[in-house]
Amino acid sequence: MSAVIFHLIDDTDPQAYWFYAAELCAAAAAEERMTYVVCANHEHAERFDEYLWGYKADAFVPHTADPEDVEHAPLFLGVDPAAGGFASVINLSGAPILRVAEREQIDEVVDNLPANRDAARARWRDYKEAGAKPQHRQITHVEMDAP
Repeated sequence: MSAVIFHLIDDTDPQAYWFYAAELCAAAAAEERMTYVVCANHEHAERFDEYLWGYKADAFVPHTADPEDVEHAPLFLGVDPAAGGFASVINLSGAPILRVAEREQIDEVVDNLPANRDAARARWRDYKEAGAKPQHRQITHVEMDAP
């Protein structure tokens, strides 16, 4: 059964969402857990790729957006919620992840915008219908390192 965790970011700092998502990626990379990071579109993937390179001055999060390099980095940034081959998924896209039964863990990162929370509720129902038992983590404050 897939673990589906909704990380609900209540922090109103616009960087909180990105920083928290980057920290989830850093944790997956540190565990050497092959993880697919699903972005909304190619521009979103490019922006998050750049963010990962510099969100912390003293950290490197190994990742790639190049399908030819996927074997060389624990994180792959892409845009297809149906892509297979990854047991672990971090979803930043706002779309439901498909093939739920093939996943060990899906992390949904949701900011505090009402429309995004409504979309997350719909995804919650989708996951339940797929047989998962979603959980949520309320993140009231994201502790970000000073730049």
